[in-house]
Amino acid sequence: MVDLLPLSALLLGIATHHGLFIHGEWHIQAPSIAVYHSLAFLMLISLHCSTVSGSFGDSLFSLIGLFALYLLGLFSSISVYRLFFHRLSIFPGPRLAALSKIWHVWKCRDSRNHHVLNDWYQKYGTFVRTGPNEITVFHPASLDCMDGPKSRNSRSDWYDILYPKIFSIFSRDKEIHNERRKIWDTAMSSTSLYNYYAKLVRHVQVFEGLISESVGQPIAMNDLISWFTFDCMGDFGFSQDFGMMSERKWLEPILYMCASWSLLGVFSPAIWVPRISFAIFQVWKAKDWFKALAFSESLLKARLDTESSQVDIVSEFIYDYNRSEKGPYEYSKLSGDASVLLFTGTDTTTSSIIIALYYLARFPIHARRIQDELDGIDVTDVRTLTSLPHLTGMINESMRLLPVALTTNPGSRITPPEGLTIDGTFIPGGVKICTSRYVLGRLSTAYEEPDYFIPERWYSRPELVKDRRAFAPFGIGRYGCVGKPIAMAQIRLVVACLLSKYSIAFAPGKDNEESVERDMRDQTTANPGKLVLVFEKRRG
Repeated sequence: MVDLLPLSALLLGIATHHGLFIHGEWHIQAPSIAVYHSLAFLMLISLHCSTVSGSFGDSLFSLIGLFALYLLGLFSSISVYRLFFHRLSIFPGPRLAALSKIWHVWKCRDSRNHHVLNDWYQKYGTFVRTGPNEITVFHPASLDCMDGPKSRNSRSDWYDILYPKIFSIFSRDKEIHNERRKIWDTAMSSTSLYNYYAKLVRHVQVFEGLISESVGQPIAMNDLISWFTFDCMGDFGFSQDFGMMSERKWLEPILYMCASWSLLGVFSPAIWVPRISFAIFQVWKAKDWFKALAFSESLLKARLDTESSQVDIVSEFIYDYNRSEKGPYEYSKLSGDASVLLFTGTDTTTSSIIIALYYLARFPIHARRIQDELDGIDVTDVRTLTSLPHLTGMINESMRLLPVALTTNPGSRITPPEGLTIDGTFIPGGVKICTSRYVLGRLSTAYEEPDYFIPERWYSRPELVKDRRAFAPFGIGRYGCVGKPIAMAQIRLVVACLLSKYSIAFAPGKDNEESVERDMRDQTTANPGKLVLVFEKRRG
């Protein structure tokens, strides 16, 4: 009987894979699986020591060997299945990525997943197996197939990152998403936007005032632009001015939020890893997540305790909450939306403004073209700014080459049961599909001269855009970014206000012209490298 124990442990591992883990999704249960396996091992040690004679060391060594055989059977079965018998085994891609997403995590350990995926596209082609049950599609039609009007895809496991907390507009439940999306749409109505724009103009003027204090001197733009976007969101999001521009320093809880993004830059490809960290360990960057969530919770509670007559975004959700039964579930949705508002309405705009200013400094001819458009107009009038073709073309072109969503783990989908066909290639049902906006923006099948910065391709030279489907910086369909109008308004107002008064150039230094793109990190949203500029007063 004793001789059969090693074989039994090995077979138990194989049976666990085929009878359990081969079916369905397990990322939500990842923390429980880790805990249960650890507890089972400790219980076996206790049971073995109480029933079998011999030293504790011998018992422990024996059980470790049996547990190792169990794990060997489990992971050997998983490996053989994924490499040779999985339905995605016909797709090209790195063999180690097909074996485990941990390999993908290792490859983007420096948070440059956009370069990793670009390298894989260059090596393997349009359809690449980038995980055990994952295909990354580098095709102009990929975004339309994922989220277009005919799509029957569902959201992927990425959206369960903080389960069971409900981030309703990021929910995998379509009914919850559609219900809450209606509230977001109301909060972003034309009437509401008019009020937000008035607040936004005031913050842009404060921002420009900070620039004016250091004319002719090198200015580090990253922090300054972050302070601006957070102050804006605090104001028209929660009717609270964080005051970072006036104080010229970071608010500590917001630093926690920014730090927490770096965790996803590494582990976004394997979402079960941060889920274990969040649920069990809560160390390193994981604890910053919870400090950031606590901060958004404090903003919400302060707003609930205040009878504000001002129009802000969160007021629409509070109004809906006050009409509800006000139970824990309804409050969880309210709290989740407040967190989404703070998290997603800031970093993306910060990166977009940094990238736009980077290209204006890199290609001053386009800055001068925009200055010609701005002469004689009110640069604080958002509606007028939307009609300026070169300004809009410059923003679009900067978003094409360096999109704030470099890759789309927070945008990945699960194919419907009947599967999905893209350009004649069939992807089975229940498969996670992703793409990379960074790669799509540089496809020769979608753009003429794809590596060149040509704003005119978006208005006067449309022949340079072969396939418009490849360009969707704010997403498309029911999952498209509801904050697009306010984000575009911020970018336009900042660029117009600065260019109307100043010429822009990189500060002296060998790295300044390269650092934004060279040091960019993919942390769910793009985190550009350091941008240091010099502003000089315009003549005439």
